Amino acid sequence: MDLPVALMAGSVAEGNIYFFTGECPIGVADHMHVCIKKADEVLIFSTCSSQIDTAFRLAQLKGWDLNTFPVLKKDDVNKFTKELTYLNCNNVIRCGLGEFLRMLKDGKVRRLDGDLTESDLELVAKGVKLSTIVPENIKKLF
Repeated sequence: MDLPVALMAGSVAEGNIYFFTGECPIGVADHMHVCIKKADEVLIFSTCSSQIDTAFRLAQLKGWDLNTFPVLKKDDVNKFTKELTYLNCNNVIRCGLGEFLRMLKDGKVRRLDGDLTESDLELVAKGVKLSTIVPENIKKLF
């Protein structure tokens, strides 16, 4: 049974965790992404990974603030699969709600169990604001 788009749109919220498959035309293929902002018809996502050493090396190489890579511990709320997962606040993906819902309906994106807490989202917002490469129009949403 197909859910009506209006119902699907209401189910997308900040803090939701999604898996972007290899067929997804946005984001990092075969990685988790978190919806970090829902503003009107626009969604902003941040890529997640458990390869924390890689993130820290990238931050050092690029001269980025380590706070742009908040590390979250697996818990009963976020339900990450690894003990520690980081969000890359330098790699934000902007997507229209309609486009996202089509990808969700087509199976290119899958909703995962768990969500980020308000305090987790505050860490992400801080990281986005500290990023030297995130455009100002996106930073203003936080």
